[in-house]
Amino acid sequence: MRIWLLLIALSAVVVAGCGQSSADAVQPVNAEVPESWTADGKTWTHQTSFNKSDEEVLMKFFQIHTSFQRSTDFEGSPQILVTGKSDRRFYWFRGTPDALAWSCIHFEGGRFRTSEGTGSPFVK
Repeated sequence: MRIWLLLIALSAVVVAGCGQSSADAVQPVNAEVPESWTADGKTWTHQTSFNKSDEEVLMKFFQIHTSFQRSTDFEGSPQILVTGKSDRRFYWFRGTPDALAWSCIHFEGGRFRTSEGTGSPFVK
């Protein structure tokens, strides 16, 4: 399973590198992720490590949503917030600290959705 995710990540890097100069490429950036955060009536806790459940959820997402497999929006390691054993949000950040952009894969109640935006997603 990890090999499959690695292949997705590598193919995204290869595709992202084609036709872009290094000045044009959007770089991953570290963003401040709170230890806990409340949204949509739930308290989300920052998970500092990537585990087998996370791997399985992301693998299922990319199997179902093949159009996202080569997206540069999902390059690198995500920041993960959880509410318990099943609900997860995977955040990828890119740009610069002054011009932060993010993409998120939500897995809540057994369903997937995505969202994206600019600035911090943790500010209301």
